[in-house]
Amino acid sequence: MKKIKSLRGKKIKSLRGKKIKSLRGRIFVDIMIVAMFPILIFAIISQGSLRAWQKNDLQERMQANIENADRCLDIQLDKYNAILFDLCTDDVVVEAVENINNNNDAMEVNTSKLRHELSHVCNRNQGIEGITIFLANGEVIFYDKQNSSSISSDWAGKVHCPEVKKEQVYQGQMQPIVVNDKHTYLLQIARNLIDYRDIHEKLGTVVFSIDEQLISDTLQVGANANTYLLERNYVISAPSVAKIGRTLDSVKNTKKNLYVSKVNQKSQFTICIERDISTYRKTMNEQVGMLIGVAFIAFLVMIFLSYIFTRPYIYVMQSVGQGFHEVETGNFETRLEFWKRAPEEIKDIEFGFNEMVENLDNLINQVKQAVLEQKNAELSALEAQIDPHFLYNTLDSINWKAIENEQYDISSMLVALANILRYTVDNAGGTSTLAQELGWLKQYMVLQGTRMGKIPVIETDIPEELFGFQIHKLLLQPFVENSVKYGFYGKEEECVLKISARQMEYQIHIQIEDNGNGITQDMLAKINDEQSDMKGHLGITNVRKRLKLYYGEEAMVYFESEEHLYTRVHLFIPMTDEHQEMQ
Repeated sequence: MKKIKSLRGKKIKSLRGKKIKSLRGRIFVDIMIVAMFPILIFAIISQGSLRAWQKNDLQERMQANIENADRCLDIQLDKYNAILFDLCTDDVVVEAVENINNNNDAMEVNTSKLRHELSHVCNRNQGIEGITIFLANGEVIFYDKQNSSSISSDWAGKVHCPEVKKEQVYQGQMQPIVVNDKHTYLLQIARNLIDYRDIHEKLGTVVFSIDEQLISDTLQVGANANTYLLERNYVISAPSVAKIGRTLDSVKNTKKNLYVSKVNQKSQFTICIERDISTYRKTMNEQVGMLIGVAFIAFLVMIFLSYIFTRPYIYVMQSVGQGFHEVETGNFETRLEFWKRAPEEIKDIEFGFNEMVENLDNLINQVKQAVLEQKNAELSALEAQIDPHFLYNTLDSINWKAIENEQYDISSMLVALANILRYTVDNAGGTSTLAQELGWLKQYMVLQGTRMGKIPVIETDIPEELFGFQIHKLLLQPFVENSVKYGFYGKEEECVLKISARQMEYQIHIQIEDNGNGITQDMLAKINDEQSDMKGHLGITNVRKRLKLYYGEEAMVYFESEEHLYTRVHLFIPMTDEHQEMQ
């Protein structure tokens, strides 16, 4: 066994002799002569370094906070945009608006339908305090959640109709609405109402009035910090309503606070975070004082102990360094050997290093052996696997037997089962196109329908350009299974499953809707709560985990339902560069 006895040779002897002795002497003399200079230099450098570190750390934290606030704002806006989009594309709403614009005889009936839809959307979605529709013929239809009215309101009828050139327009309000002595500030989201049979025809404009307090609570980043939302340098959302309507410059206190801002690309609102730095300054001053005191004491101790401890510790460090160098080059037979009269602490270093190297050598050998055994196990597992082609051929043989005996239902089930098996086994855990996933779901429904006694109808509404969009396999299946298992259970009338997909900016919105039994409001709230215990719905929990694993935190799923009417699942999958290339 090789030992680092060279440490006791000429090279190390030189270190132990003139070189180390000279180093120890210089340290001792320099500390004695210029003891005060290091203290002053340390104080100046430490204070400057601490100030720079604290400023950089604070700026990094604030930058991370504002990025998080920006993502939270995007999520909130996406939520309301989805609701607004659903309302603007609702067939009932579009038809009613067309009838009113065309001065249809059933004016009162159509107006009543619209007000009912508006009240339904307002009361079902937190934060939407009112909805106003400006029709092309000049009519204004609204619902005021504050007054629970669609006929009279102190403010809803005064909502300004913005000019919408693209998809959505966002704007804030500088003045609050007052209902029953309650002051409420609003943010507005507007979208044009288009007849999708004639996209060049504008039917009107829909304006959502959102409670500013809900947005403000979402943007807050913790203690000692305030988050403002600005429109053209005017505050439209803030923790204190007294600052809403004022310019940012009028509320800034640059001596006490630090500011960082970012423009939200979706709304073009400016997010500004204000953080109180007085606590950081106090902490920094305390740390500077402590460091100076510790440095002064440390130098005094070093003067007293330098001569005593210089020799053994320098020798030990040189020996350990040489040992690590040997280990680094792959020599795991290296061992340290100090002089017999070395202090116990140094012997502990010697023992610890030698034991570490020995354990490291053993671990490497164990890893090599484990890798070899794992490789052998994998080969054995592969050899033990059943060839999928054997299963396909067997199912095909059974299918022909069923056809010969005129058992066509059994034949259809076998064909569907073979297709499902082939889809599941091939590239398991990988991705497929949206069109392939829909084809697999139809085969799945054939089997489920045979078990139910009737095959549910699958209706799809997916633009052709999204057929090639890549999603992870079996991502939609748990929701379809829930519709069959729970939604269509005991249902005598026709069972219909609607699957639609739309591209929304940088997201794909997939919607799965059934006309089944629906979900109770208590269960709906539980399902939409990602933190709730879903022991009876592991499929939903697993899909949520897969979404976060595959697509990150921007992916989301939530449910809508009305008992005895419908259940609607919304999936939002981000459009990544990878997805673009796959298409």
